[in-house]
Amino acid sequence: MSEVNEKSERIIGIKHRVKANAENKLRPTIIYIEDGGKTVLLEMADETSELDFVLGKFPIKWRSAKKNNDLTKIAPHHQVWKKVRKNSKPDENIITKEVKDEMLYLEIPELYDGLKENDIVVAILGGSGDRFTFALSNRGEKIGAKVFRVPPSSIKNYREKIGKEKDDDALTLVEYFKNSPNDFYEVTRKERQLILLIETWRDRSDTMKARLAAEQRLRAHLIGQIFCSEDGQYPEGNVEVWFEKNKLKNPDILALISEEKKKNKFLEKTLEEMSVYTDIFQPIEGVGPMIAARLIVAIGDIRRFPTDAKLKAFLGVHVMNGGKFGDRPREKHFVRRRHGEQANYHPEGRQALYLIADQFNRRPNSIWGKKLLEIKANMREKHPEPIIENGKNFYSNGHIHKMALWRSATKFTEWLWKEWWKLEKASAK
Repeated sequence: MSEVNEKSERIIGIKHRVKANAENKLRPTIIYIEDGGKTVLLEMADETSELDFVLGKFPIKWRSAKKNNDLTKIAPHHQVWKKVRKNSKPDENIITKEVKDEMLYLEIPELYDGLKENDIVVAILGGSGDRFTFALSNRGEKIGAKVFRVPPSSIKNYREKIGKEKDDDALTLVEYFKNSPNDFYEVTRKERQLILLIETWRDRSDTMKARLAAEQRLRAHLIGQIFCSEDGQYPEGNVEVWFEKNKLKNPDILALISEEKKKNKFLEKTLEEMSVYTDIFQPIEGVGPMIAARLIVAIGDIRRFPTDAKLKAFLGVHVMNGGKFGDRPREKHFVRRRHGEQANYHPEGRQALYLIADQFNRRPNSIWGKKLLEIKANMREKHPEPIIENGKNFYSNGHIHKMALWRSATKFTEWLWKEWWKLEKASAK
């Protein structure tokens, strides 16, 4: 058994994919390796295969295991039983076993591939490949390999330029890197911190959802007991008070509350190590770690958005043309999702922006609170009187207030894009 461990300068393109779609169709991650004049195409069927590649232990060649082999050095998932071909006699030194009427022989890896010294890995910024990228970058720092990523918009433009399909991205990324390496960003500890934050936020959100689900089950159970009691023993006070008392006695809910608190603390600790939080979000009055994390996670890497217009569209705070205002056509309006329509923006990110704008409203003496009041005053000056058309009230105090909130969210997004990019460029020097 041998391993691929010679020094090389390979370029490895990765087309990461979620392993199964809605129809449960397998979608392996594609890895294209260019090593001088040689090329290799590998498929990672599952996360275990991806981890094998990170550790340099992805089997690419197999052989029959012999009785004198030390199998303790072979990972269990790399020990595969194969059927003996009909009318063939296996070598007596090969490990075999009988299962029902079939004879099987053991196969083990003869040759491995995976991340190694001097490798250059190229992938697309963000998306489902974040975890894989984290592991490759972390391992690469230890063995002398580097990982680079390119914004989705850039690879899209390059793909269209050379007439390639999205499924060919593993190969396209290698060609793109060779032609325009400056379009790629190296994945360092700073990028791994952002990936860790995204994973931590998802983990925390899952725990919170589990806790809420457990509370709903308990509440339904208690209501059922109260209303369906043959003895008519109803609790004193209202149902919610009774629920709150019982909730704090339920071991499952208490365990989830404790777990959620721990994950909130870890989330805050992760944020404290990120300059995008400490330099941009933390100084803003009213924007705490949870709201900031929600927006940072939604945006991911600011380098995905070459212009503030793209970021505004992604967060759903851009202004659109067309539509109607009452019976009259209007020139511009904020985007909104109507019932039955699919939003073309990031709902979590838009919700985070609304929560931030609401904090501006609650703090009128803060910098952004004053800007909100200024926006509101300008709108009222432009529309001094409410308008009622077809029973709908336009430019009322409530309407003006809501418009001003979204306008301030738009202005904040423009400011955030500029400050985040400024921070990004400073850290790259």
